[in-house]
Formats: sequence, C-alpha cells, structure tokens
Amino acid sequence: MKTKAKQNDTRFYVIDEEDISGDLDKALRKSLVVCFPADREYYHRQSWWHCVPVYRVIGKDDKDSITAHVAVVERSVTVGRDLLKVHVAGVQSFCVLPDHRGTGLSSKMMSIAMEEANRRGFDAGLLFCRDQLQTVYDRMGWRKLDTAVYMFDDKACCDLAAPGEPRREGKTFISAKNSTMFYPLRTRQFPPGDIDLNGTDW
Repeated sequence: MKTKAKQNDTRFYVIDEEDISGDLDKALRKSLVVCFPADREYYHRQSWWHCVPVYRVIGKDDKDSITAHVAVVERSVTVGRDLLKVHVAGVQSFCVLPDHRGTGLSSKMMSIAMEEANRRGFDAGLLFCRDQLQTVYDRMGWRKLDTAVYMFDDKACCDLAAPGEPRREGKTFISAKNSTMFYPLRTRQFPPGDIDLNGTDW
C-alpha cells in the first residue's frame, strides 16, 4: 500500500488487489452500498463489479474511514478492422462518499489512478458512464468515443454485425444508456473503429 497524496483531510492510497485484506474488503463493500444504493445487493456480496481489479485508489480520512474509491481493471481490447490491440486501464466503481463530495476528491483520485496506470504501462484509460456524468469526466481529461462497443455474453447468439461485417457470436452491445470515454496515456488518440472488450464489461 502506497500513500500517494493528500487532499483536505483525505489521504490517498494505491493498493494492489492482492493486498486488499478481509477487513478492508468489508469496509469497501459498505462504502459502495452507500454510493450505489441501486446495486446494494450486489455490493453486499463483493467489492468489485464484473471483473476483479488489479489495483485500487482509496481515500481515507484521519479516522481511517473510506472517503473515496476507484478500482482499475486490466484488459487488452481489440479495435477496428485492423484488430489493433489497446492495453486499457478500465475504471470501475468510481465514487466519493456523500459527506465528502464537492471537495475536489474525485479529480484528485482520478488523477492518481491514471498516473498509476501510466506508470504501469497502460495505453489508455477506458470507462463507461451515464450521459449525465460526461461533463464530470470531461473536466478530468476524459474524451467521449462515438463508436460501438461489444462485450462477451454467453447468452448472446445473435448476429450483431452489419451487412458485410463478420459475425460476432457470443457478443452483445454494451448498454445504450452508457457513454464510452477514454483517457489518453501512451496512446494519445484512440484508434478508430468498433471496440471489442474481449470479455465482459467492468
């Protein structure tokens, strides 16, 4: 666990997933239930969404209570007709606890998460958000991608391809409710074309 910075009364830590203790996992689940009440049943069981992260950035106050959290997933996605591989840091479960919102924690935490992604050699950050959150991520340096995104779905057997395109058996579109955004790291411009997540969303 590495202390990276301090914002107000919050200290930020970068923690590899293998170093998440049982007590910390329990505290994370409680915090995520507060931040994502619609998904409370899910977060009661586990502290990550569809994919296990490789590291997290966690904010704690001087009472050692969690104030903010983001998890980062590692994935090699395939882009466009040329099937270019992009090594992405997938952002999941990004949140600030209600009593600490409006204090700049979200921007600081995202900056630390992407600095760490760059240090670890990721090409770009990638996240999916509701349209109303686009402006929030815009301010943090994220850019919207207007492209189709496919993910693995073992129940999907339909042909999602346009005429003349190859079939994508076992793939489904990511929800139309979500916008796709990327953060430039080693890749300054995301390659054009559809994105295949080569797995589930995160």
